Amino acid sequence: MSAITRRIAFGLAAAAAVACGDIASPERTDLYEWRLFVPGAGGGTDTLSFHWRQSDLPVRVWVEDVAGLPGYADRAIGVWESGFFYREFRGVRVDDSTTAQVLIFGNSAPNLALGVTRLRSALAPECSGATDLDVSEEHTQLRLPIRIFIDPVLPETEPATQTCLALTTIHELGHALGIFQHSPNATDIMFADPAVELPSELDQGTVEALSHYPPTLEPVRP
Repeated sequence: MSAITRRIAFGLAAAAAVACGDIASPERTDLYEWRLFVPGAGGGTDTLSFHWRQSDLPVRVWVEDVAGLPGYADRAIGVWESGFFYREFRGVRVDDSTTAQVLIFGNSAPNLALGVTRLRSALAPECSGATDLDVSEEHTQLRLPIRIFIDPVLPETEPATQTCLALTTIHELGHALGIFQHSPNATDIMFADPAVELPSELDQGTVEALSHYPPTLEPVRP
């Protein structure tokens, strides 16, 4: 077991009683660091962690109707749902973007807005992806909606582009579920430039674990 895995596993055990409420925490040690560490206002380091509350489910996802993204998003939602033991995540695609908690656009990410942390990934020749997290200045709130950008670089009709769009949609939705850091392993879907098409056991163990870890960010509407 790596040092990171031991450290996270110890933290999960200590926090299980307050983090899980009426859902029992699964005992998982097959995971990697998912939390984001950012400079704090007082000169130290703040930890950003997040997961959807039961009251937020199903998470409402709006998808721009380009490049086949609605179909890729439906599949990505199903893939992540199937990785949870106790249905800690459920998602549904909606037609009204104003009610959505997650927005998926089929174009390049605009210039980074003030206060937004961008998780840029999937920089493949065929497509690219990014997820924007709008975090409050005091690092206690995650302002919704979470914005995901998936940009086909090569023609979307090419089989390689279609494969890239499919795995990139899964990857970026993983960020929206709370995996704020990239995996160090090329065999994981949450690797910075993923090549695999589905979440690995490490991906599944990580997203399951973070759903029972005390979040530092509360999702809010601005």
